[in-house]
Amino acid sequence: MQRIFRWSLAMIVVLAITGCNSGQNNRTGDSAEDSGVVIKRRDDGTKSSAGKVDEKGYVHGVLVNFYEDGKTVHSRITYEHGSKQGPAVWYYKNGQVYEHTGYAEGKKQGPTKRYYENGNLMEELTYEAGEVVPGSVKKYSPSGKLITD
Repeated sequence: MQRIFRWSLAMIVVLAITGCNSGQNNRTGDSAEDSGVVIKRRDDGTKSSAGKVDEKGYVHGVLVNFYEDGKTVHSRITYEHGSKQGPAVWYYKNGQVYEHTGYAEGKKQGPTKRYYENGNLMEELTYEAGEVVPGSVKKYSPSGKLITD
């Protein structure tokens, strides 16, 4: 799965660079213009994602994904050389946080919080190596009342 992701990402990088360089002189890679940021666009031209890549073309840093409008942020996920590593946040279309979690070596790790669209806490749980820790799940009603523990 990770190989497919890396291959797909590499193809996206190649296509993005090719599209960005159309009609321009070749660059050496030393200019400030060549910042390593790759912007992926949908068929209709709207922005799908933006993030930096490393020298091998793997996502490295925060990858920002956008909703269909190309402007509203859907998620911000931290990567290290193509693997999810660090904080990740998903958003509703209205800008409210849906989920805040962390990753280690590509798997969810540590506390995760999910929220209702009104901003109230929906769920708290803890991950260890991508698996939910038994007994760590707490769910809340839309009004904020604990309904399970």
